[in-house]
Amino acid sequence: MSPDKSKVDRSTNNGVATIFFDSNIDDLSIVCTDDNPDEPIQKTGNKLWFTHINVKNDIDVDGICYRNYLLKSSSSAEYYLTTPEIGYNQVLYYTVVLSNQFAKTITVEYLFSKTTMHGFRLSYGKRFGVYVSYKWGEYVKTGVCIDDYQEDTDVGQAEFMGYNRNSFTAGIRFGVNSRIVPIYLYLGGGYGEYGRQWQNMTEIEKNIYFHSDYLNGFEGEIGLSCILGKHLYLSIGTNALFGVSKMSSDYQLGIGFNINKNH
Repeated sequence: MSPDKSKVDRSTNNGVATIFFDSNIDDLSIVCTDDNPDEPIQKTGNKLWFTHINVKNDIDVDGICYRNYLLKSSSSAEYYLTTPEIGYNQVLYYTVVLSNQFAKTITVEYLFSKTTMHGFRLSYGKRFGVYVSYKWGEYVKTGVCIDDYQEDTDVGQAEFMGYNRNSFTAGIRFGVNSRIVPIYLYLGGGYGEYGRQWQNMTEIEKNIYFHSDYLNGFEGEIGLSCILGKHLYLSIGTNALFGVSKMSSDYQLGIGFNINKNH
């Protein structure tokens, strides 16, 4: 028995049962669809409803006691609730929440993609939230940009080393569904830089390194993320970097941790 008397009704006798509905939904409507006019649903405080059930009357007539309720609000579809069999002196306590309700979360992700070496994203919010992310590549651009180089040079034996990559983005995160697991859509943009770093057999302007396909400018991204269990955070998405006359795109995967223990 709970010591909290707002949760457990200790004032009834003669086998009378009690049903409680606890909810923060402002315009919640609870209607008993059975014909029991002597069982009004009463509200106590800001978020607690209750009703008393005379179990003996039902058992004397039908041999069993249960109730049917219709719950609805302006933010949800109707929900039809049938209680289990109600016994003498029993207390049934229901917590009513919206199916699309999102808890406050703080998440940290590690990001994977083809062109970056490392990346991190930090997200915060409830159904509506914000995030920031930073990604970088294995190399910084070194030597000349071969795409703009006008002199004849032999690069046929050049060795591809990796990507020049920098990206800083920020945006919004919007919860789209939470019926099974919380699922979010994220959308953002910022500044990005991309290139391919090479090592050549011979020097180009006294440097054996050069880079190609270089572009920088606005970078946009979009994707989906979800929380599994209480703490595992996963995401999948794509991004596009727009230069003056060309574009680069890439996928990105994320795995992280929801550090809000109240989720």
